[in-house]
Amino acid sequence: MLRIGELASYVGVTTRTVRFYHQQGLLDEPRRDTSGYRLYDGEAVLRLSRVVALASAGVPLARVHELLDASQETFDIALVEIHADLNNRIERLEKDRDRLERLRAGDALVLPEVIVGLIVHLREAGIDSGVVDHYRDAWVLTYAVYRSRLDPWLEEFGALMLRDPGYLAIMVRSFRAAELEPDDPQIKELADDTVEWMVNAWDSDALEWSFERGLDDHRANALLEAQWADRPAWVRVSELILQGLQERGIAHSRPSRRQEDG
Repeated sequence: MLRIGELASYVGVTTRTVRFYHQQGLLDEPRRDTSGYRLYDGEAVLRLSRVVALASAGVPLARVHELLDASQETFDIALVEIHADLNNRIERLEKDRDRLERLRAGDALVLPEVIVGLIVHLREAGIDSGVVDHYRDAWVLTYAVYRSRLDPWLEEFGALMLRDPGYLAIMVRSFRAAELEPDDPQIKELADDTVEWMVNAWDSDALEWSFERGLDDHRANALLEAQWADRPAWVRVSELILQGLQERGIAHSRPSRRQEDG
């Protein structure tokens, strides 16, 4: 026979919890010894263990009472349902935990891994943080609107960018060119090198997606070009790259933003 403290300790609850279950009618009051102490038998240990297990699984106390007095078949069926509900709750909690972990990741909370990798590379290369933040913000807006269209392309071709030292070098050069004058010889050299890299490194599918099947509408263009528009050197690089690709027969001319606006 166990006293209440021993019972509570064995099951893993407090004596206050045991008394609460007495009050709720989930555990019968046991007989007392000559000193007035409650004495619990093996059946009480089993019943309290079941109560605690069900309550800990989130089963309402009213249903706990119902299940304790149900047939074994009904009890077994209920356990299957409770188990399934627990799995769903665990899945939701794991998603919540992942969201919390992603808070530590900063940009990774709202951007795909490939773009985050490019941002990290730019920061590690010593590019001005304000310039990189501007690039990030433009991608955040673009990705929020066009995620369903960007994800397939990023999944197929984006990872290649992070593994290609040529592309990463061009990225760094592009951002370092931000403060140059549009007519600086380095701008033309950067554009030519970029076109050459694109022609040699990208296959036709990637180039076709970018310039034919990509985000070819006014809002997409406005979002993507926002990262370059306030830097004359970048605007000029973009113009020269498009011109170079057109000369290679890869990209068709696209109306200017003023033409798009009508």
